[in-house]
Amino acid sequence: MRIVGQERIAAVFGVAPKTIVDWQEQGFPIALRGSPGIPSEYDTPACIAWLVDRELKKVQAESPNDRLARVRADSIEMDNAERRGQLIRADQLEPKLKAAFVAAREAWLDAVPRLSRELPADAEGREALLQAEFEAFLNRLAQWANAADEEDEDA
Repeated sequence: MRIVGQERIAAVFGVAPKTIVDWQEQGFPIALRGSPGIPSEYDTPACIAWLVDRELKKVQAESPNDRLARVRADSIEMDNAERRGQLIRADQLEPKLKAAFVAAREAWLDAVPRLSRELPADAEGREALLQAEFEAFLNRLAQWANAADEEDEDA
């Protein structure tokens, strides 16, 4: 709905016409800018949306002190999670994952020639052997952290 004049749009928001002038300097939308003797026109939904957005930004804005407090709190939470064993630093995790991937690769490469020799002639036997091999491989993958620890002990 279009409203003509600062006085009328001010009445919609329950503010003084001077407030509308101030808001216009801050970006309050004007549908059709007037001129001397001709009032401006305002699109009510656009004006309401502007005001809601403006007020939300005031509430949601993060000051430098708020950001600093949030970053400090995040750091403390991460330190606590690390002490409880719920968080692993990347420099500690990377060697374990690398060892696990190397072990997985070697296991698959070793399995091919062995399985080609051990595969039974019957389809059910082949399927059972392959199923057991895949399950064993997936179990080894699931235990990647332990496998990496064992490799560390061997070194």
